[in-house]
Amino acid sequence: MMKAMGLIACLPIAVLPTAVRPDIHLLEAGAAAALLCAGGVLLSSLGLAIAGAIVALLVFSIALLLASGESAIIEAFLLGVALFGLLDATHHRQHFRPAVTDKSVVRMHLAQVGASVGVAFGVAALLAAVAISLSIGMDASARPIVAAAGVILVVAMVLRHQSVADPAGRLSDDGEADHQHNQQRQ
Repeated sequence: MMKAMGLIACLPIAVLPTAVRPDIHLLEAGAAAALLCAGGVLLSSLGLAIAGAIVALLVFSIALLLASGESAIIEAFLLGVALFGLLDATHHRQHFRPAVTDKSVVRMHLAQVGASVGVAFGVAALLAAVAISLSIGMDASARPIVAAAGVILVVAMVLRHQSVADPAGRLSDDGEADHQHNQQRQ
């Protein structure tokens, strides 16, 4: 199920750059990025999936540079959701591929991913509204500062969420906390 989610996420990665700027070279580059991403999913290689995601972002950035000043907020949001699904599916497969998981665990994980996408959609809509209102009366030199502040807030929220998700923390990188936890369970 997670493999299918990751492979489905590769389709928008391939075609969204051409939605911004129709060009055969962008389609070829998007397809190459999607193949890297699909390889990451199929091989359960997070590194390969991240490399494909970086190439996909670069291709999308080039499409935005070549576009004739059109707004591509929806395409950018869809690419973000696709990359999120790709990386989440690859990460999940990397950690749980050898394990036997109950279908309820997979359903719960997909529900959490769906909730995250829903929250991301709401935040993206709010950010788009704020960006439109700020771009009307804001000096062009202040826009990168506002964008950087937004990125810092997003990173802070992700780091906060990460620390809340693992309140016990890890004792060391060699798995000492996991080992102690497994001994307590036995």
